[in-house]
Amino acid sequence: MNDGYEQFVSQLEQVTSVFPSLSVTTSENKKILKGTLAVVDKEGKHWEDYEIEIHCPNNFPYEFPILFETSDKIPKIGDWHINEDTHSCCVKVHPAEILRCKKGITVTEYIQEEVLPYLFNQTHRRVEGYYVNGEYGHGAVGVFEFYADILKTGTDIKLTLRLMQYIADHTRPGRTSYCFCGRNAKFRHCHRDAYDKLKSIGDIQIKNHVYLIAKAVKLV
Repeated sequence: MNDGYEQFVSQLEQVTSVFPSLSVTTSENKKILKGTLAVVDKEGKHWEDYEIEIHCPNNFPYEFPILFETSDKIPKIGDWHINEDTHSCCVKVHPAEILRCKKGITVTEYIQEEVLPYLFNQTHRRVEGYYVNGEYGHGAVGVFEFYADILKTGTDIKLTLRLMQYIADHTRPGRTSYCFCGRNAKFRHCHRDAYDKLKSIGDIQIKNHVYLIAKAVKLV
């Protein structure tokens, strides 16, 4: 077993003490979490219960554990942020996941910070018809929206891809340099913060996301 799996297993007892409705079981000779999570809002209103499973990913703790909603209350389609090939839950767009897991994440943090908000958002859409906390799209659409949001490029796909590619290919511009976006503005007053945030995703990952978006819109 790899170190990530050992870390995952070592945290499960603590998780079940925080979430006693979850228990440790075995699937395909590996330990997983299985049980019920209740969706309760800030006012204490109970909205829904979901049967779930949480499995260890390949690169834990530097990627999210894998969540499955097994009570079949959420449609198993991309429009509902479910990966149609595996039926695992798409809890967050990939670049946002990378940023969150840069320094690692615990299973308890994952459930508290990601799983419960995800399930609440899904529940609100089922009951009220819309995502109360907003959302990025699924797959390549959501990845584009994430980058466009940070780069403030709106719906301009080609500009977004060009700025993403620049960030992946170049070191940080000097503070007195003009911004790489092409505006007549100094870097420090324009895309400095966006550059710093996105650069931490990693050059290879940004290039992978460029290709994913470009392929989706048939630019490659």
